[in-house]
Amino acid sequence: MQNNQKYAETLFDICKKSNCDALIQEQLNAVKKLYSKVPIFRLILLTKRIQNNDKVDIIKNSLQSFNPIIIEFISIIINGNQTNNMLNIISRFNHLVNSQNNIKKIDIITADKLDDGDLEELTKKICNALDSKPSINSIYDPNIIGGIKLRIGNKIYDNSISYQINQLKKNLHNM
Repeated sequence: MQNNQKYAETLFDICKKSNCDALIQEQLNAVKKLYSKVPIFRLILLTKRIQNNDKVDIIKNSLQSFNPIIIEFISIIINGNQTNNMLNIISRFNHLVNSQNNIKKIDIITADKLDDGDLEELTKKICNALDSKPSINSIYDPNIIGGIKLRIGNKIYDNSISYQINQLKKNLHNM
């Protein structure tokens, strides 16, 4: 666990010095997506049947358009036998970048899809309330029936109808 933090902090320090933390974050998230969604990519990184040098060569050839810092980072992860921890390291790096830039990721969860005007107005209100420019992710979830649910970091503000119904059930059950 401590190694994950060291890898993330070292990568973060390098990116700060190079002034490319946003680009590296974007490309690391692409690597994270590849790792999560493309089984052959994950297999190449995790298998013991392929030598580490060959894995590094495959990564270099596959991710040629990526920043050299990403290639070097993945090479270090492979040679340090930390590929099982790659997603944790990327998550820690993202947390460091977001904390440094005072960026918060916010999920807006609604029962109906928001049109662009409503989403823009809600985004402005959130930006003003937080005094920052958060990354907004609009999620459609018909299970909440109505209302809105906000996820800001680890906090959830739930004003959905399903939450209110559940609270009512609890109150009635306790009577």
